[in-house]
Amino acid sequence: MKNSSNIFLGVILILLGGLALGLVNDWFSFDINLRQIARFWPLLIILAGLAVIFDNKRTVLNATTVLLVALAIPFGIYNCTNSTIDRVGERISQKGFDFDVDINDDFSYQEGTSADSSTVDHQTFKVDSKADVKSVKLSISGGAAQFLLSEPTSSELFLADTRMADGGTFSLKEEASGSEHRIDFKMKNQKNIKINKDGINRKVTFKINPEPVWDITMEVGAGDVQYDLSQYKIERIKLETGASNVKLKMGSLLNEAKVDINSGVANINIDVPNGVGCEIKMDGALNAKNFTGFTKVKSGLYRTEGFDSASKKIYIDTDSGMSSFTVNRY
Repeated sequence: MKNSSNIFLGVILILLGGLALGLVNDWFSFDINLRQIARFWPLLIILAGLAVIFDNKRTVLNATTVLLVALAIPFGIYNCTNSTIDRVGERISQKGFDFDVDINDDFSYQEGTSADSSTVDHQTFKVDSKADVKSVKLSISGGAAQFLLSEPTSSELFLADTRMADGGTFSLKEEASGSEHRIDFKMKNQKNIKINKDGINRKVTFKINPEPVWDITMEVGAGDVQYDLSQYKIERIKLETGASNVKLKMGSLLNEAKVDINSGVANINIDVPNGVGCEIKMDGALNAKNFTGFTKVKSGLYRTEGFDSASKKIYIDTDSGMSSFTVNRY
């Protein structure tokens, strides 16, 4: 029993080192991330107790116990924080935003009980369609709100309807340069957001023209983003979000499309067509991922079968904090 503590510590270190080495070098056929590992932080406390039993002095102040407890504390804090974030996100989903809303509701809006009509600011914005416009760079920025893309419009290049409770108004700027058009749609005069049992009563619904090629950049805080882009020529869509729920449906009208996502704590779902090759580059060890129909090429890189020979391709590049990331084929 004299060296039992050292033996126990050595075994633990070998196991942890082997696990880390295997994960880094993709020696394991299963995917695992830090969010999943953190759920087992109580196991470190159990091992610390065993270390006390095997220590010849029966003291908690031995190297093995101190090491295991030191590892358990940050894992426990991280797991509790992650669980709290999930509960808050679930509450926002149930109370704050209707995630199952029909995105083809033609700007229909029903006021919630969280704000009466006198506290809701209503604005409409329009950019007329122009025959010589071949490409559009659209920039959208806003705080906490629900952002919905409705059905295509042929009479306008861009059309938006905002219903904002508790402050927050938008401004629109446009600039034409030959066949290229630029539209900046930004929230201004943001006030403190009030969240009660009925959630946040803010909604932005917009339409775009299906004829031009679109390059969309969007920066939002906490919110809900639902874009069915399958009917549009999307060259690139870039999203920078905080605590958000994001649903994107990509199409196949162009030979190549790029999706760039930079998120904090977010629930991200992307649908891509079956006939299009797709590549996913993922940076962030704290993410939970579900890539149906993809093969892992190497750490952080996933591709669909036959990607290299596919005539049409979608490139997804994501840099996320603690997010749930799902990509499906349809």
